[in-house]
Amino acid sequence: MGFPTDILSPHRLVQQPYIASWFPSQTSLPSDDLNKVVSHDAETQTLRLEATILEPTLPPVNRLPDELLSAIFSFEPDVLLSSGDVFQKRSLPRRTLVCGKKIDPILLGQVCKQWRNVTLTTPLLWTSFFVLCNLKTQTVELLKIWLERSADLPLNIKFLESLCDLKIDEDLSNPPKNPVTPQIMELLTTHAHRWKTIDFEFSLQISPLLLNLPQDSFKILESVKLRSRRATNVRFDGLPPLIKAWDLFHVSPSFHIAEYEMEYVHDRLRDIPWSRLTSVDVTISMDELFQILPECKNLVELRYTDPLARYVIYDLPQKEEPPESLINIVLPSLRHLSMTVSSPPDEALQNLTLPMLESVYIRQNNIWIKQPDPQAFTDLLMRSHCTLKQFSYHALGGPAAEEVLTELLGSPSMSFVGDLVVDVQVTDKFADWLMTGLGQTALPRLETFTLVRSSMEPGTLSKMITSLKEGHEAFRFFSAQYWNLYEEDKTRFSDLREEGLVIKD
Repeated sequence: MGFPTDILSPHRLVQQPYIASWFPSQTSLPSDDLNKVVSHDAETQTLRLEATILEPTLPPVNRLPDELLSAIFSFEPDVLLSSGDVFQKRSLPRRTLVCGKKIDPILLGQVCKQWRNVTLTTPLLWTSFFVLCNLKTQTVELLKIWLERSADLPLNIKFLESLCDLKIDEDLSNPPKNPVTPQIMELLTTHAHRWKTIDFEFSLQISPLLLNLPQDSFKILESVKLRSRRATNVRFDGLPPLIKAWDLFHVSPSFHIAEYEMEYVHDRLRDIPWSRLTSVDVTISMDELFQILPECKNLVELRYTDPLARYVIYDLPQKEEPPESLINIVLPSLRHLSMTVSSPPDEALQNLTLPMLESVYIRQNNIWIKQPDPQAFTDLLMRSHCTLKQFSYHALGGPAAEEVLTELLGSPSMSFVGDLVVDVQVTDKFADWLMTGLGQTALPRLETFTLVRSSMEPGTLSKMITSLKEGHEAFRFFSAQYWNLYEEDKTRFSDLREEGLVIKD
């Protein structure tokens, strides 16, 4: 006769007090002793059950398999830490090649043994790094670690050469050299076949180790940002090295993203493979830009800077010919347009048609000297039949800039904008416009509003944001960077946060 399978269950014992009848009749134990044995076993099982219930369990994150942890660590590192620099707040010395809000595999590996094993067996975590080339030799050792742990995967490299702590002559007649640069560049160039994106900024001259690479060194190189000098007070005489470097990069079959220096573009305007580019950052004159744009049919992103907005006029290469009249150009694939100008870009905007345009960044210095015509920009949007979703406007010019801003935002062609960044010194006049009349119906799809500068009176800023929240169903995020911290506004912002609006101030 077998025992019931749940004979020692506390629930079973309560329900069945006469468990002695379940044992074979030929048992030699008296029934009282048998009941004592079973009772003791039941108490033991009850204690074990209670211990199991009270025993602390592993946190859910520690129950994730290594494969899932690896995927999480590798997924969009910029997004994962967008809510705060969690891994940057530490008092220990920084020993890493990670900057900003990116996931730091060194710190991940210090959490626990499992996480360390995951980081060491996930080469993708080690493929993007920033090398600050200063006199700290530990950078060389860290770079060796990153290169080794990234296995054979493509690399995304940012390199910045620093001359800090070096003795520099006032006239820079004998420019100093960073002794660590050759060590860093030797390590990097050994893995040139793995370069996918590079952002190199040298202090005075391009490293010979880079220039002496074979012609076919780059197999998968897609994106190049190259600046041959950071010391802008040094006379530029590095065009031959620039030409040699770009000749190497242009050979890469995957090359399609570039940021060029002004002197190189000015001298080699017709030698650059414009038709291959999907993204380009250039500093040239407006007439030179319109010379090359007809070849840029594959452009998705254009970042243009007027040289006069960055340099003084006597530092610029001079042209003998007068500027040519701009021609009408259609860029069928362009989605992102950025323009930094010293004078209104009206003529350029009037001659462009951009049917796929989604985001625009405009920065104009000295707007009080010559005010732009907002109609030129709104006509571009109407003519292109595009859906503008992001708009960023930066202008220095007091009341004139504020007036231009309201005219731009009030256009019906801006009705699809969901992300707005304003870097204009706005006053109560702008708030009044936004809370009354045409301003109330402007930007009906607005979700995110970033205000860089405000000089409004106490309570006006919070009233404006309250009006936006009540009149714009999609509005959910507001950020203010430089504003007068009035108590009235701070109190109202606290109430808005409780109502669900995300405010960063």
